[in-house]
Amino acid sequence: MKVLDLFSGLGGFSEAFLRSGDEVVRVENNPLLSEVPNTTIQDVKEMRDRLVRFKEEGHPIRKVDVVLASPPCYEFSLAFSAPRAIASRNGTIDEYQPNMQLVELAIEIIQILKPGYWIIENVVGSIRYFKDIGLIPSQIHDAFVLFGKFPKFETPIGMPSKAQKDSFHGDPLRANKRALIPLELSMAIREAIVSQKTLFDDYNIA
Repeated sequence: MKVLDLFSGLGGFSEAFLRSGDEVVRVENNPLLSEVPNTTIQDVKEMRDRLVRFKEEGHPIRKVDVVLASPPCYEFSLAFSAPRAIASRNGTIDEYQPNMQLVELAIEIIQILKPGYWIIENVVGSIRYFKDIGLIPSQIHDAFVLFGKFPKFETPIGMPSKAQKDSFHGDPLRANKRALIPLELSMAIREAIVSQKTLFDDYNIA
C-alpha cells in the first residue's frame, strides 16, 4: 500500500505499515525529526498548496491508499497547562476557540487525494471541536480518538496509553514522545485495512 503520514512526529502511526513493507511517506515540520525513517521535513500547508496547484494545472496526482494524520493536540488537550484547561479553570471555556487550521489542512489534503482509507487521530478533548467541522469519532481506544474512514477493530490488548509515555521537561521532543502512537495500535489499524481489502478486493470501499 501507499501510505501518507501527516504530522508524523516519531512515526508511530505508520510504523506497522513501514515494517510490513508498505510505501510510507512521513511529513513533519520539525527538523529534529529528520532522521526518523521515511520522513520528509515539510510544512503541511505548503504540501496542500502544491497539491491544489497540481490539481488546477491538470497534473496527475499520485494515488494514495491510506492517509494518516495526527495533528498536534495542544489546542484540545485537557492537560493542566494546555490553553483549553486554563480556559476551563478561568470560567471562559464557552468562549474558547482552538486553532483548527492544521486539522482543516489535513481534511483538504484527504479530499484532494481521495484515499481508500483515512484516519485523523487526536485526544478526547478534540471531540467537541471536531464535531463543529463535521468530524465524529469513528472509534475511541483509550486516549486515542480516531476519526475517518476505516474498518472497525478491537482495542489491542496491552496497548500503552499516552499518559504512560513521558520524558524530562527540557527534552525538545517531549511532546512528540508523549503523543507517540503505540505500535500495537498501528498494527491493529493496518490489519483491519488489509483484512477488509482482502475481503472486498477493492481499494475504494464505500
